[in-house]
Amino acid sequence: MERRSLKIKAEIVKNYKEKIDKSNLLIFMNFNGISANLMTDLRWKVKDHGGEIVVGKNTLFYRALMDTVISDHREVLVGPTAIVFAYEDPIAVSKVIYEFAEEFNSDDPLSLIKGGLYEGKFLTPEDIKAFAKLPPRDVLISKLMGVMQAPIVNLIMTLKAVPQKLVLVLKAIEEQKS
Repeated sequence: MERRSLKIKAEIVKNYKEKIDKSNLLIFMNFNGISANLMTDLRWKVKDHGGEIVVGKNTLFYRALMDTVISDHREVLVGPTAIVFAYEDPIAVSKVIYEFAEEFNSDDPLSLIKGGLYEGKFLTPEDIKAFAKLPPRDVLISKLMGVMQAPIVNLIMTLKAVPQKLVLVLKAIEEQKS
């Protein structure tokens, strides 16, 4: 009976590792005091933005996260813990979590957020808040494209101005002679 239990736990840890590898952002959340209905609504919102919320045993989460920086931040796995996995847009998922935290506890929304993991780096609750305050991915990409195009547009305008000025100078000379 004990061996079967160990196999099940090993399978759960393997499943968590796969989710960790697949996701680009993890948010550790304290779900204490959140009703089942609110948690279900939050799960659906996160799922709509390409994420997933998993509630499990902290020891199994820790085993799955042992080879990450979270092993130095064990405090995120103390007490009731849900892990939010962002598989697509990490900013959108962090917005959903932070907005939920603000609605749930407007006095201290960061009390629900324990921390996070992004590209191998540990994130504090303040970092998650900063992530949530970023503009959407599409807006960031369009701003980047605008910045990248600006030098080219300036070069084109400069090259266009040279013959234009030459024509204006020649026209002025012609008017002056006649």
